[in-house]
Amino acid sequence: MTTLVLADQRNPGCVIVERTRATARVRVRMRARQLDRDLARGISPDSSVCLSVRAHDLIGQRARGALARAIRRLLDDATGPVQSGHFNVPICRSKVRRSKGTLEKLGDRLLGDGPLDARGLAQLRLLLSDGAGPIYSHPGANDLEPALQCVLTALEVQAA
Repeated sequence: MTTLVLADQRNPGCVIVERTRATARVRVRMRARQLDRDLARGISPDSSVCLSVRAHDLIGQRARGALARAIRRLLDDATGPVQSGHFNVPICRSKVRRSKGTLEKLGDRLLGDGPLDARGLAQLRLLLSDGAGPIYSHPGANDLEPALQCVLTALEVQAA
């Protein structure tokens, strides 16, 4: 069991101390995508136990490494031969190749030692997994690079 200090939404400036239980971890796993959406929109991780646990998971080395590996696979898929018989949603190879530098920068940032904001990590996770998002659709659109730049900005931890 872990003890969390959360912001009290009803009384700004006050905090609540809560203990996390195994059931909270299960809820976090079951609701990971929705929690990522909430974090990506800027909802404070301090506002609930589930958001706090999810943010903690995202900023950990395991999640950061998994996201860096996903970026590496994405770049390999965009530059390598087309895989026939794949059942995955096909990526927009030209947009990924055009954003190679930014994707590599993101990968380096993920593997670095510096702190990262859970908001940016949640945005990146959603971007990589959204089959209707800029990585996977509209080959002529110039929407991937701006989305990646938003993620890079959101990764920066803001001073309190």
